[in-house]
Amino acid sequence: MVLTHPTYLWALLGLLVPLAIHLWSKKEAKTIKIGSVQLLDESNSRQSSSIQLNEWLLLLLRMLILALVLLLMAGPQWRIQHNKKQITYLVEPSLANYSSLMGLLDSLSESSQVLLLKQGFPEWEQDFELPSEPMVPQYWQLVQRMDSLASDSIVVFTRAYVEGVKSMRPKTRKKIHWVVMESDTLFEKPLLAYQREKDMELVSLQGNGQTTYFKKQTLSDGFSHAGDSLKLEVDGNMQTVPLVDLDTVHVNIMADTEFETDRQYLEASFRALSKFLDRKIQVQSVDADVENEVGLNIWLRKKKWEPKPGKWLVFKEDILSNTLIKESGQSNVYWLTSTLNTENTTQKHFTEQLLRLLDLDAAVTPLVTQYDQRQMDVAELKPNYVGEPKKKERTTLLDVSQWVFWILVIFMVVERVTAYVKRQ
Repeated sequence: MVLTHPTYLWALLGLLVPLAIHLWSKKEAKTIKIGSVQLLDESNSRQSSSIQLNEWLLLLLRMLILALVLLLMAGPQWRIQHNKKQITYLVEPSLANYSSLMGLLDSLSESSQVLLLKQGFPEWEQDFELPSEPMVPQYWQLVQRMDSLASDSIVVFTRAYVEGVKSMRPKTRKKIHWVVMESDTLFEKPLLAYQREKDMELVSLQGNGQTTYFKKQTLSDGFSHAGDSLKLEVDGNMQTVPLVDLDTVHVNIMADTEFETDRQYLEASFRALSKFLDRKIQVQSVDADVENEVGLNIWLRKKKWEPKPGKWLVFKEDILSNTLIKESGQSNVYWLTSTLNTENTTQKHFTEQLLRLLDLDAAVTPLVTQYDQRQMDVAELKPNYVGEPKKKERTTLLDVSQWVFWILVIFMVVERVTAYVKRQ
């Protein structure tokens, strides 16, 4: 057996604690003088022995449970012999109805091993049903599990979605060949609709495996709405998308007289954004004591700003900053790093920085993440190959954590039943 994290075994020294407590509790009992022992039955001594035996049994069970928990944390793996000549094929579940791939799989010999690219690597079945909302596999996490497969060469058929690549690039001793099944067709997914003053605007996500972008269109017919949802017909099917009201964005500016020029540049930037977005942005100058919920508060005063609720842009000069707006390290608080003029507002794209600060697409962002179908290049997807293993490591490692877990569950049940029966 091989352990992924053998340092956890040092915690086995903790088994001495329950043993010490048990032995300490077995100190010599007090002697009590009584008048007669004539009525004591011999069964008392047998019952006492049973209680002592039961205490040792419970102690052993509890120590075994603790040892199994530590073994599970150590990541047990079992060495098995592998077949270098055999090729294992892994297929991403979302490719279950991919016609060109099905023809390729049917041409393989019956001895070829075809598995699903998902946790546990279950066997491929012809009647596999494609889930309504396919989950994107975590590719690099699954690569770490591929060392438990019984062959050196692995062919992976995948869509290689960008969403499925997270954490650090893994290392593997397996020869993994990735086959990315690219999608040439253009997909379109309605995300949500905006309720404007005179019309409806539908925002859709379009793209293929290489690009993803937004498409906005004004709806004139073919839809119905009720409450906060919109129903429309897409490719002959009725779909429901959220309906969002485009409320006016309110911005409060709290400025001293010496910041008059900065206030004018800010107002001009917000007017440009309002025209570009076709959305109302109302900017007003208010006193510092005014507290109301708005999209953004701007503090242009020499007086020190104190933390307040809401989103804030606070003037704090920083001559070393290469942007006019930067994060402060506090939630919803940003620094304006310089006074504004024609040169820096143009060269440093101040209006675009304000747009990111307003975060007007907060309702769209989680939907984009959910339906992102960009694909990775094969070269970017490959893990780090560490070369041929040493003689001792040529056997394949099989993860036995699941077996250890179920043994742990059985011992826990036995311990609870024993304690209940004996009233310990």
